[in-house]
Amino acid sequence: MSRVLLGLISAILVLAAAGCAGLAASPDDEGDGVGNGGSGKVAKAAPTPEPTKPPLRIEDLLGSDGRLTVLILGSDQREGVIGTRTDALIVATVNPVSGKVAMVSLPRDTVNVPIAPGVAYPGRINSLFWEYERKLGKSKPALERVKNELAYAFGTEIDYYALVEFDGLVRLVNSIGGIDVRLKESLVDPSMHIGKKGLKLKAGSRHLDGKKTLAFSRSRHTSTDYDRSRRQQQVLTAAAAKVRKRGAEQLPSLVEVARSKMVTDMPYRAAPALLELASKANLEKVKSVVLEPGRFARELPGTYTITPRVLEVQKLFDRTFKPVG
Repeated sequence: MSRVLLGLISAILVLAAAGCAGLAASPDDEGDGVGNGGSGKVAKAAPTPEPTKPPLRIEDLLGSDGRLTVLILGSDQREGVIGTRTDALIVATVNPVSGKVAMVSLPRDTVNVPIAPGVAYPGRINSLFWEYERKLGKSKPALERVKNELAYAFGTEIDYYALVEFDGLVRLVNSIGGIDVRLKESLVDPSMHIGKKGLKLKAGSRHLDGKKTLAFSRSRHTSTDYDRSRRQQQVLTAAAAKVRKRGAEQLPSLVEVARSKMVTDMPYRAAPALLELASKANLEKVKSVVLEPGRFARELPGTYTITPRVLEVQKLFDRTFKPVG
């Protein structure tokens, strides 16, 4: 059975609830994220004092391109699973001037991703973080390296990262009272452990709690990995809209969950600015792209992997993630 694609919960970090997740980060001025910085498992943070400096402004968080861009990774780390594969890899960006939001998903079975001049990672991209975590012995340096190398691959600037472990999605979605999604067609997957008959969702508007959201974003046996990536992005947008609608009332519950289930380098003092940025985001017209075979990748026969069409991918980022101004 495939591993969960949990990066979608970091919609809370990027598109609206980013501020809430940011609150879970360490309060120091270096923007040190939550987590133990060692194994793939995220440790509960020690009680943190109130920040002594004023909150950051939106402009303090933006990259040199004038955008806020975050790499979202979903970890399959849980009891009984060896290693930390990141089956969700999404780069999300917000233009603070226009409010435009874009998300690009890199499929987990992508190989030969360029990570430095003249160097391509030969394995499946979902194992890159685990490889660096084993070499470096800590998760935060590994995440920083993955962030920088994917920025190189895409030819774009990535400001922050957010890593979420297996059951983080369930708890975070429940903490905001579930999400609402619209299905163009029914989704039935008996392999999902939801009730006696698995996942069964009819076409139309549906309200999902944490467990159903997890199954919705994880299911692929009756569809494809690329369909699953599109559902991840759908959940990201729905979660962001829900958090924005509820405003500050969900902060305490989100902070409690994020402290134990998320690792991010988002600064603690970013929360107010991120919530302000969320209010400007146009969630009705999110540009969502999956780097699937065709224009952006090609299949490698007999390997169940794909290789990126690097120039086309970088052209996409040049158009969609271009500097603000």
